[in-house]
Amino acid sequence: MPVVSERQRRFLAAVHPDVLRRFLEEGARAGFEPPAEVAREAKRGLELRREYRRGGTLVGARRASQLANRSVVSVETLRRMVSYFERHEVDLEAPAARPGHPGYPSAGRIAWLLWGGDSGRAWSRRTLRAYEQSRRSSDARRDDQSD
Repeated sequence: MPVVSERQRRFLAAVHPDVLRRFLEEGARAGFEPPAEVAREAKRGLELRREYRRGGTLVGARRASQLANRSVVSVETLRRMVSYFERHEVDLEAPAARPGHPGYPSAGRIAWLLWGGDSGRAWSRRTLRAYEQSRRSSDARRDDQSD
């Protein structure tokens, strides 16, 4: 699926909401391609996991491989990503999660990177939010038409 910038997304939402809705619906069926910065962070997580032999689960390592290869992810995967980041943001508060600490990188920092890091969190939230807004708008229009 082609990647649409935030600027393009805002334009389509304002000027051509039906085009944006169709684009997002088609993308949801096919999936969403992770941006390059998400792939870079996932690759870094895989490198650190190999080097330090810690961080993340097998699920996290599989997710990192998917993101690093920029393989298409489904809406359900986006939901899992958003959920992961919400649950694990606290892991970044550990002292070893910060550069400069002797224990850096912590297992939590490595796991965070496996899921795409800060870029993955922003992308999954933004993409899921846009998809869900499109679905709500589409449902509301259908309800209006059926009345």
